Amino acid sequence: MATDASTSSHSTTAGILAEYYILFFIALALIVLRIYVRLRVAKNWGWDDYYIIVAWIFLLIGLVLVQIEADLGLGRHLHTLEDPEDKELGILKFNTFFQMANVLCTLFTKYSISIFILRIRDSKRLRWVLGFLMALMTLATIAVIVVLSVSCIPLRRLWDKTVPGTCLPLVTVYNVAYVQSGFTIVIDLCLTTAPILILWNVKVKRGRKTFICLLMSLGLIATVSNALRNYFQNGLTTSDMTYDMTGVTVLAILELCSGIIAANIPACMPLFTRRPKTARTTTCLPNGGGDYMMHTKSAAADTPSSSIRNNASLDAEDNVSLRRLTQPSKVATDGAHAV
Repeated sequence: MATDASTSSHSTTAGILAEYYILFFIALALIVLRIYVRLRVAKNWGWDDYYIIVAWIFLLIGLVLVQIEADLGLGRHLHTLEDPEDKELGILKFNTFFQMANVLCTLFTKYSISIFILRIRDSKRLRWVLGFLMALMTLATIAVIVVLSVSCIPLRRLWDKTVPGTCLPLVTVYNVAYVQSGFTIVIDLCLTTAPILILWNVKVKRGRKTFICLLMSLGLIATVSNALRNYFQNGLTTSDMTYDMTGVTVLAILELCSGIIAANIPACMPLFTRRPKTARTTTCLPNGGGDYMMHTKSAAADTPSSSIRNNASLDAEDNVSLRRLTQPSKVATDGAHAV
């Protein structure tokens, strides 16, 4: 009996909030670093930076909504709540708006990543491919928002059963969500593999190339989270919804945050780019009057010019991928051509 009581009082609320707050502030830190790099280091602010900031704003909105849901009882068993029916409907209400913020955050993250890819390689064919993918993603996102908005007419009936009206079958709502999720998974795979294929033939040390490809593949975390989220989607319709929503909520948070984090890390790489250092030595040389003057010279002055050119060439090849990640393309800086 004690075990049953302990199980029934188990709560996942703290874990859900801890995950969201930790990942949220990691994303915020990377956003700040990205802004610094683009404005002060690389000086190549573009539309991908605007889009990722908009995505982060929707991530913030999602955090506020999840916090409200947690205050209502998200992560706790329904029978342990006071006024369980009212709390359940309240959570359902704010979760509907969270799903809207979710898909919008995902959409603007993909916009940012697409334009960032065009910084690496800007070609007409690639523009058409990315534009087509983003058009599909946009249509799927609009469809989800429309279906969520008209899931009940009026929408308030979704969480207030005293309001007269009609509601769509849950199967219809979930089918549209599955379609949007499918588009997102396919686009994630395309956006993740594109930079790797582009950089694969670049002459860079194997270790650095592997590191860059690993950074680019971080978006797969969001892809896996998206796929798993579909599996736990049924938690929104169980008799213990407030507790069974834990899985889908945790995965939704992981998908959003990991997507933004993965989009920001490559943009922050110029902070860690190796820069050539000039060693300076100080010597005392006699002047015409017998006194000694301080003369400072660089080590490069004693190095043969051919050696300098060779070292510069090696450094250029070794860092070519990093330069490509920071060079602004016409699409990234020209709003008229933004994807």
